[in-house]
Amino acid sequence: MEVMLLLDALEDILDKANAIPLSSKIILNRDELLEIIKDIRIKIPDEVKQAQWIKEERQKILMEAKREAEGVRNECEDKLGRVKEERQRILVEAEKEAEIMRQEADKRLTSLIEESEIVKRANEQAKEIILSAQQDAKKIRLGSRAYADDMLAEVEKYANNIANTIRVNREELKNKKS
Repeated sequence: MEVMLLLDALEDILDKANAIPLSSKIILNRDELLEIIKDIRIKIPDEVKQAQWIKEERQKILMEAKREAEGVRNECEDKLGRVKEERQRILVEAEKEAEIMRQEADKRLTSLIEESEIVKRANEQAKEIILSAQQDAKKIRLGSRAYADDMLAEVEKYANNIANTIRVNREELKNKKS
């Protein structure tokens, strides 16, 4: 800042001024001091304007960061909503498929029971079908949960990246203050 340099120059003049013998007074060059004071008066408004500009730019950056953070938050909420809807849809489909498999197993079991000579064999096959249907339903449920968890992990990763970007921007702003 030029004002600080001019003040330093004033201080140097005062330090180097010749003292009047037997007195605490000094001899100064009036024109030289008035010229430095005039320069200070000229420079102060420029530096105040510069400081005001820096302050306004900081406000703009902060507002932009807030808008961006809000946008990211809204985007994350939307993505989370879509993931929840997809998870619910997968669960409903899995339950429907499991019900269909269970009904098919019941029908097959009933038809096998009606055939008297293969009742024992039919009972064994019915148990296998039911077990298979239950295992398939369980796999479908677990798969849908894993899918939902993967989607949530992706959303979390995205939100963390944005949070890190905001933290870095704030650090840059703090560092530019000094």
